Amino acid sequence: MRFARHPITKLNLWRGADMSDLRAYQPSFTAGELSPALWARVDLAKYGSGLKTALNLFIHPHGGASNRAGLQFIREVKVSSNNAALIPFQFNTEQSYVLEFGDRYFRVFRNGGLILSGGGFPYETVTPYAHDKVADLVFIQEADVMYVCHPDYPVQKISRLADDNWTLTPVMFAPSVPAPTGLSATARYKFRSGDSRAFQLKVTAISAGGAESAASGAVAVSWQFENFDGRFILVSWNAVPGAVTYRVYRTDADVGIVAETNSTSADMPSGPGAFRGSGEVAPGTSSPGAPATPSGVSAVVVFGKVATYAVSAVASETSEESLPSAPFSIRNDMSIAGNKNSLVWNPVAGASAYIVYRKDNGVYGYVGRSETTSFVDENITPDIADGPQSARNPFNGPGNYPRCATFIEQRIALAGTKNDPQAVWMSQSANYENFGESSPSKASDAVTFRIKARQVNEIRSMLAIKGLMLLTSGSEWVVSGGQNSDAIAPSAIKIDNQGYRGAAKVQPIVVGNTVLFAQERGGVVRDFSYEFSNDSYVGRDLTIMARHLFEGRIIKSWCYAQSPYSIAWVILDDGSVVSLTYMKEHEVWAWTRHESGPNNDAQFESVCVVAEGNEDVPYFLVKRTIGGVSKRYIERLHTRDFAEVDDAFFVDSGLTYSGPPVTVIDGLDHLLGQSVVALADGNVVRNLTVGPVAGGIGITLKNAASKVHVGLSMVSALQTLDLDLGTIQGLGTVQGRMKSVSEVTMRVEKTRGIFVGPYDGERDSVHLSEYRQRSTENWNEAIALYTGDIQITTPWDWNTNGNVWIKQFDPLPMTILAIMPDVTIGR
Repeated sequence: MRFARHPITKLNLWRGADMSDLRAYQPSFTAGELSPALWARVDLAKYGSGLKTALNLFIHPHGGASNRAGLQFIREVKVSSNNAALIPFQFNTEQSYVLEFGDRYFRVFRNGGLILSGGGFPYETVTPYAHDKVADLVFIQEADVMYVCHPDYPVQKISRLADDNWTLTPVMFAPSVPAPTGLSATARYKFRSGDSRAFQLKVTAISAGGAESAASGAVAVSWQFENFDGRFILVSWNAVPGAVTYRVYRTDADVGIVAETNSTSADMPSGPGAFRGSGEVAPGTSSPGAPATPSGVSAVVVFGKVATYAVSAVASETSEESLPSAPFSIRNDMSIAGNKNSLVWNPVAGASAYIVYRKDNGVYGYVGRSETTSFVDENITPDIADGPQSARNPFNGPGNYPRCATFIEQRIALAGTKNDPQAVWMSQSANYENFGESSPSKASDAVTFRIKARQVNEIRSMLAIKGLMLLTSGSEWVVSGGQNSDAIAPSAIKIDNQGYRGAAKVQPIVVGNTVLFAQERGGVVRDFSYEFSNDSYVGRDLTIMARHLFEGRIIKSWCYAQSPYSIAWVILDDGSVVSLTYMKEHEVWAWTRHESGPNNDAQFESVCVVAEGNEDVPYFLVKRTIGGVSKRYIERLHTRDFAEVDDAFFVDSGLTYSGPPVTVIDGLDHLLGQSVVALADGNVVRNLTVGPVAGGIGITLKNAASKVHVGLSMVSALQTLDLDLGTIQGLGTVQGRMKSVSEVTMRVEKTRGIFVGPYDGERDSVHLSEYRQRSTENWNEAIALYTGDIQITTPWDWNTNGNVWIKQFDPLPMTILAIMPDVTIGR
C-alpha cells in the first residue's frame, strides 16, 4: 500500500544494469553544520556543502570531514575544586610551554609533560591572582618575557630562565637603568687685572602706596671694575612684611639708586665699568606708613651666572636613557672666551654613555654626550628641543591597572583601566617599561590618547594590524600616525572609527591578516580585515550559518591552530566546544561541534594552542565527573598524523602504553570506575572498566598487546542535509517528496570502521549498517586503513528527507571526502 501511495518515478538521467534511478553527489562539507533555520534554504550556495549534524568532526579546508583525534590526558590541575586557566608561552618553534594558572600559582607543561622541580615535585611559581580571576588574564609575549594584565591587579612580568626557573614580578614602569649620582662641577675661569674700589650700599623697603622706609646700615664690598671679567656684586637682604619693592642705594660716591626690584636680591653691574647712582640720597628716616627697614643686608662679589646641570645614563644593551640625576648648580660667565665648567659624576653599572643637560630660561636642554664620567661645557648652547625625561607611572594604584595590552611599533600599549576605560598608553619606543615624557616632547616619548566617542565604552583588546586596532565594548577603531607620519608619535595620532559592533571581553584571534572577534552581544563571531577599495576594515558574521550553536551563549575561551588544518577552537560558557575551520582566501568557514565523556558530561573551561613539532597543538582544561566527584583535567588534542593504524589515538582523557606485550595496563587512576575502550595493536577492545589491577588502577586485556591506547569512547557523527537535486524536468523539486536511499557510495581517506544509515542510532541499531573491511589481513591482524570508494547497502526505508547518517563508534580514524547516495524518488 505504501508503494501505491508513492509510485516510483523512473528517472532516466542515469540508468544501467544494477544502477539506481538517481545518484546524488556531495563533494564538499565546507559549510559545516548549518542552523535549522537554514534547512529550507536550498537556494544558498552553502546548502550544497552543508551538514545537518557534524559531531566530533572537523572540516578540512579542501572540503573533507574527519573525526577529531582523541584527547590525551596530561594531568589533573593542582586543586580540582578551584578554577584554572591555560596560557600559552611560546619562546620559539622548538620551545613552547603551557602555563596552568590557578589560585595564586602557575605550573609549567612542555611537550605534554609537567615540569618538575629538583626535588621531583611539580614546579610552581607564586602569583597574586585568585582562582576566580584567572579566566580574565590578558597576556602578550616577546621572547622569554610575558606581560600579564588584569584590571584588578598591577601588571606582572613573567620571565623564563630555564624550564624549572621562572619569575613573576610587578612591572615598575620606570627606566631600567638608574640615574647617575654624585654630580658636581668646577668653574674654570681667570680674573683680569685692573683698579678696584670699596663700594658702600644701603637698602630701603617701599609699600604698595609708595611709602619708603629708612635705609639700612651700609655694607661695603671691594670690586675690580676697570676690566670686566664677568664678576658682579650681589646684594641680598631679608624680606620685609608689607614691602612690594626694594631700592638699593650707593652711598660712598656717585650716590643714588642703583637698583630697584621686587626680589630680595639684586646684582650689578650688567656691563664693564663702575656703576653710578642718579644722585638720590638714601633716606635716613621712614615715611609715614612705610614698611620696616630691611635687615640682613649683605654684599659679595660673584662670578657670572648660575648654570644648572643634570646628567642621565644610557644603557649599553638597550640604549634606554635613565631619568636625570639630581641637579647641580655652579656660577660662571662662559660668555668670556676660555671660561668653562668641568662636570664629573659617579659611574652607573650597565651604562655605555651619559647625556648632559643644562637649564636655559628654566628649561633643560641637551649640551652633549660623554662615554666617560666627565664632561666640559665651554658655553655650549643647550638644545631645548631635546630635554631629559620625567618619571611617569600612569598605572599606579587600584583603578589604574590596565585591562589589555599589545606590542605596536616597538612599543608596548596598555589600555582600559577602570578609572580611564577609553585611554591608551604607549611606552617609549623600544623601552617597554618606560612611560616617561620630555618637555618639549620627542617622537620617541611615551604616547597617551583617549577615544572620543558618543558613549564611554571600555577598551577590551588591542592588536597591531595596519596600525593599532582597538576593540571596545561598543565600537571598533584603528589608530595610526596619519598621512604625515609613518608611525604613531606624541604629535602624530589619528583615530578612525571602523564600526559600532562592540567586542566581548575574550581576546580576539588573528588568522593571517584577518582578526576574528566575538561581539559583545548576540553570540556572534565576526571576521575583520582591511579592504583597500573601501579604505577601511570590513567583516562578516561567521556564525550566521550556525546560529543554533551560539544562541544564548558567549565565548569563554578560544584559540587558533594554524597547522595543519586552520581551525579555531572555541569554548562556550555552557562548557561546550565548537570548532571553526577558517580560510578566508578560499571562502571557507565551517562550524562543527564536539562532545566528550559519558552522556556528554564533560565541560570544557579553557583552551590554548602551542606549537609542538610541525603542528599547533590545542590544550584543553576539561571538567569531568569521576566517581561522582568533579575533576579538572588538562588534556591535549592528539595528532592525526600517523602511518599505521595501531598509532591511531581516538579516545578522550586517554593514555598510551608502548612496550613489551602485556595484558594489564595500569596508571589509569584518573578514570577509576569509568567504562573505557582501547585500541590494542590496532584492534578495538570494548566493554572495559577501569578498576584495581596488579600494580595499581587500570584494565585487563584478553590478549597481550604492545601498543595500547585507552580512554573514554568518542562517537563521531555526520548527517547530510535534506536531499536537494534542483529542478528535475517533469518532477520539479524533490523537497518534501518521498525518497529512499538504497545504497551509499563514499569516497574515504585512511578510514576504518564506519556505520551508515538513514537514521541516527547506536551501534546495534537496525537503522545503521557497518562497513566491514577485513579482506586480506590475517586473523588477529589489525585491519588496515582504506582510501578509495566504498559502497554500503543501507537499511531500506522511505522518508521525505533523504538524509544519510555516517557514524564512527570506535577509536579509529574516519575521513569522508564525498558522499554519493543512490536515490529512488516517489511522486
